[in-house]
Amino acid sequence: MDWASSRAKTSRYDTEAERRPVKPHLAPQKASEHSTGFTSQVTGMMADSIVDKAIKDRTAQLQNEGWNGGYNNGYKADANGEIQAKDDEERDGHGADVDDDLEALRARRRKQMKEMQEKKQKNAALGHGSYDEIAEEEFLKVVTSSQLCVVHFYHRHFEKCKIMDMHLSKCAKKFFGTRFVKLNAEKAPFFVEKLAVRTLPCVIVFNDGVAKGRQVGFEGLGGDEFATGQLAWKLKEWEGIEEDFDPDDDF
Repeated sequence: MDWASSRAKTSRYDTEAERRPVKPHLAPQKASEHSTGFTSQVTGMMADSIVDKAIKDRTAQLQNEGWNGGYNNGYKADANGEIQAKDDEERDGHGADVDDDLEALRARRRKQMKEMQEKKQKNAALGHGSYDEIAEEEFLKVVTSSQLCVVHFYHRHFEKCKIMDMHLSKCAKKFFGTRFVKLNAEKAPFFVEKLAVRTLPCVIVFNDGVAKGRQVGFEGLGGDEFATGQLAWKLKEWEGIEEDFDPDDDF
């Protein structure tokens, strides 16, 4: 008896559910006792392939929707196509980078502080912070030993020279980065001639031993009663003072 006849003969005994047509893609695989399992393996491989494709499609969709940019902002898609923060994955590495940056910053700060302290000690040894008189034979050593030096050529009987002394004495105490000295013009004929000093008081600014500018008399200071800040500002314009300040400051 063929399959169709047999099916027609037995169909009257089937239940309603059994007589319903079975969808091919949902039909269970019946394994016989002699089955090798190949059919089940193929079915599983097909299912895995479908899942992999779905994951790839999902990831591509997320990237097209902007999550690719979102990765750079702290998000990424995992193997299942789900979005998660990448901070957890990178926190340890990021923390190490931050620690390295902080340590480098501290190292630079320590180096700067050490250099500043060494410079301060050197300046103190050179006489910075005081306003002293020097002899002509000391002139070259003084203006070349300190990076910044201000020399006042004066005459002991000139009242304007005494006023200039008062202002320069205040500057010496305030601007520790500059060496302030005075030189009696009568006792220094060689440098008076070499530097073409013609009018007193004459204040010359030296930077690394090179003359950068000079204050002749009270020119540009507005008379005998000028403020110390005005003079200091002129000295700074000629690179004779390294500290920052306001020309209106009261010294």
